[in-house]
Amino acid sequence: MTACSNRRSAHHLRDRGATSTELVIVFPAVLLLVVLALQFGLRLHAAQIAEAAAQEAVEAAQVQAGDVRAGPAAARSLLGRLGGLRAPRIEVHRTMTTVTSTVTGRAQQVMPGFPPMVSATAQGPVERFVPDGPA
Repeated sequence: MTACSNRRSAHHLRDRGATSTELVIVFPAVLLLVVLALQFGLRLHAAQIAEAAAQEAVEAAQVQAGDVRAGPAAARSLLGRLGGLRAPRIEVHRTMTTVTSTVTGRAQQVMPGFPPMVSATAQGPVERFVPDGPA
């Protein structure tokens, strides 16, 4: 063997396992990024569900002869069909002119120790009959 080939084989032996070591260092970071992206997507999905439930509660409670109790019932029904929101809390407030609904809860959790809370509020006018007066 020549001196040049001895150097190449010695260099090759020193690099042995370098790819495995790089993979061991990089893989957890890549896996963490994937899990964070998944958690972010689940949080966005839960926020959209909370928003839809809040709007559903407003629509149920804003009818002229409606009752404030119809709002939470409609929101619970929607949440039961859609899922995706854990431990939901529904609050509906009705005044003479407006209905306001707030839905809070937690998204599905992928990362332990990171409870993704979501909240959504919707508001709308109370439907009422306004008679035409003389012009």
